[in-house]
Amino acid sequence: MQSPVPKALRGKLLKSLAALKSVPGLVVDVAGADWTDTLVRGAPLPEPAGLSTQHFTIEEIPDAQLRLSAPAGMALELAEITVRAVLDRLEVERREESLLDELGANWESLEALYEISTDVLRFGDVNSALKRLIARFVSLQEGVQASLMLGRHGRLEQIVGGEAGPTHFDWTDLGPVETPIRESRATVVTNPPDWSAVAAEIPWRSATMLAAAPLTSRRQKVIGLVLVWREDRRFIFDAPFSRLLEAISYQASMLLESDRLNRAMRENERLAQEIEIASSIQQTLLMGNPPVGVPMLEIAACSAASQQIDGDFHDFLRHGDAVDVLVGDVMGKGVAAALLGAATKSQFLRAIANLSLRGTTPSPVDIVRRAAARLTMRLIAVERFVTVCYARFDPPNGTLEFVDCGHTGILLHRKRTGETMFLRGDDLPLGVSTKIDFEQHTAAIGPGDTFLLFSDGVTETRNTAGDLFGEERLMEAVETWSSLGPAVLLRQIKKVAEEFRGAAPQSDDFTCVALRIRAEKGDDIPERHATEFSCDLGQLETLRIWLNKIAQDAGVDADRLTRLESACQEALVNCVRHGSPGECKHPVYLDATVYKTYLKLELRHEGPAFDPLSIPPPSFDGSRDGGFGTFIIMRCSDELQYHRDGEMNIISISLFRGSQ
Repeated sequence: MQSPVPKALRGKLLKSLAALKSVPGLVVDVAGADWTDTLVRGAPLPEPAGLSTQHFTIEEIPDAQLRLSAPAGMALELAEITVRAVLDRLEVERREESLLDELGANWESLEALYEISTDVLRFGDVNSALKRLIARFVSLQEGVQASLMLGRHGRLEQIVGGEAGPTHFDWTDLGPVETPIRESRATVVTNPPDWSAVAAEIPWRSATMLAAAPLTSRRQKVIGLVLVWREDRRFIFDAPFSRLLEAISYQASMLLESDRLNRAMRENERLAQEIEIASSIQQTLLMGNPPVGVPMLEIAACSAASQQIDGDFHDFLRHGDAVDVLVGDVMGKGVAAALLGAATKSQFLRAIANLSLRGTTPSPVDIVRRAAARLTMRLIAVERFVTVCYARFDPPNGTLEFVDCGHTGILLHRKRTGETMFLRGDDLPLGVSTKIDFEQHTAAIGPGDTFLLFSDGVTETRNTAGDLFGEERLMEAVETWSSLGPAVLLRQIKKVAEEFRGAAPQSDDFTCVALRIRAEKGDDIPERHATEFSCDLGQLETLRIWLNKIAQDAGVDADRLTRLESACQEALVNCVRHGSPGECKHPVYLDATVYKTYLKLELRHEGPAFDPLSIPPPSFDGSRDGGFGTFIIMRCSDELQYHRDGEMNIISISLFRGSQ
């Protein structure tokens, strides 16, 4: 079927928009009520992405629209600028052709208009292009003078014209031309007023005839004008001349708008680069790296800014086998909050350094007091505040000491007892009050305890309905995933929070620090036991008896033995049901190692790769089957690890030997 788009117009569009073929996922077409003509189609996207669509009108096809579809972002903005520029140029050409048809032989010099249109496009500098445009225009009629002026700071600045004399004028210097131009109308004045009353040395002081046309922005706001005049009456500014002047002013407006868009695009690119650099610097200044190799501690951290740069910060300081964790959140977002966060963190590090000169390790409360003494009045002066939690984890001594200044507290999950609770203080954020006396709190800690320090952007994540993620969902996530270690726990918290948020924007910074107290292996040589079972559910009772013997000899209490049996039996069931396609033929190998403080079981089975994180959580309302086995294994284990060795799936389940 032949396209309803006129052949000449279609050829111009294809040629002008050909460069957009390099944009992945982009489509440009012309669509009517029951037809579509695709003009440009970019390369396929490497992966699916949401598309945004812009619509444009084409004067020559009133019953159709030009549509631009592309992935949202800089590529779409650049494509939109290109399409608008092409349509604007085609519109100029259409108006020029209309003028040519209307005036024909009565205005032979109109042929120069097309020359002007193509000529000025060779100039990269907009001022040079405008000068060329006006120079070619005034050459069409002998004795014509012209000036192109832009409104700036309440006055008119002459951009083209008047090589000598003033370059700035008041709007009132335009006389009878001022009102129509402000109203975005072209005008011709055949009997100018007496300019002798005007004090300024205006170039058109001796004019016997004036004509002017407004310069407008994309939003039809008047930004200046093209003013022409004569100092004799040999020719008059008739209707054809006025049309030509309007065409010239329209083209000048297009050049100015194109220049503005190009400068804005370059500025946006520059700002994007600066923000990317600032975000990288922020990760260095505000986000400390968790220490590694601490004997009884596993630590992980994550942070996601709502605006690329945020005011959340955290840092770590090691004292032997103890670790200090500083987590803070500055009121506000963006660059200002990030700078204030960097200053706050700097004051804490300075306080630690100064207090350490005494030869002893300063307490958390002394560190907070010293930092607050230097920060409080400065924060009050700029009307900002900072919430802070400073905590010292000392596994060898079994203690946690912390100071909570209006922060979200510390979420604690104890594997030994199954308890989950918040540890909080009552102190105000820094900068709210001049009081710098703070209270230090102490809690007992032990192997299997998982701690989460976080910003309010975690619990205050909102979905499209406006509901909060909340503390209960956060507690549920910690209870479910803590056995897999801090790094996996943080990934899962971020994942479930993002799934909860859905299409809603991230409204606040998202920062978490997770720690887990590990059990000591001890210096004694561990006991080792090994066996294997056929891949058969009939082996469950044999497995239970084998586990009972080892656990009782190791002093594992009845409650923990029940958890161990549940985890291992579910693992064996998963091997039988999902471990091999068809009939399960490979044996299941079990190794048990008894350490000083905990019992570790390693289950190995040959079969397809299995990742417990890929299994969705079970649905307790019965809306979805599956997921319960993995859920039970994670909940019943104090520590859980999964990895693959060749064709073997290996699951390590650890439980502590005694009660809390």
